[in-house]
Amino acid sequence: MKTLIAREQRFPLAVFILLGAVLLTVPFPGSLSVVLTRFLSSPASIPGVELLSEGILLMLAAATVTAITFTWRSHPSRRLTVGTGAVGVVLAYLLSENMKLLIAQPRPCQLWSLPGECPPYGDWSLPSNHAALAFGAVWIIALATRGAGITWLALSAAALVALGRIMQGAHYAHDVALGAILGLAIPAVLSFLVQTVRTKHTPATRNS
Repeated sequence: MKTLIAREQRFPLAVFILLGAVLLTVPFPGSLSVVLTRFLSSPASIPGVELLSEGILLMLAAATVTAITFTWRSHPSRRLTVGTGAVGVVLAYLLSENMKLLIAQPRPCQLWSLPGECPPYGDWSLPSNHAALAFGAVWIIALATRGAGITWLALSAAALVALGRIMQGAHYAHDVALGAILGLAIPAVLSFLVQTVRTKHTPATRNS
């Protein structure tokens, strides 16, 4: 387990998971989230903020592809766990999409009068696919690079993606919190499971 990600990377990842859990549970079922969303999505929000999440998410996607390519070529021993993590990101997205249909929570901009574009009614809010993909990218980047600095940078970018979605009124704070937890937890669990199985079958595995 110790070889999966560096010890220095575990703290920032744990901080964001804890923050997401707090937004989801304190107070239940999300009045704090509603107040925070009301404040962040006020008419005084940054003009053009709807472009913020899209642009940064594209940069995270490019960084993820770069990290995977680098790892695939330079660290063959990491291929299985990184590849499994990538599969986990896809599963997190699919789970997020299906949860939207099951929960069917309207978006803030569908209920409140807010500036900017808003998805049509029936395009539900909880959880946030953008957050799931952004924080899933963080896990892949952390797994591939094993550097605390780049992990913090990726987490900051993912947080900006989530913040932009709240400011746009496309999501409540608890939407992006749940999306972030899905995006981090599902790839991480799969990667840890694969690492555990591989370690049991190859006791002499060395750090790469």
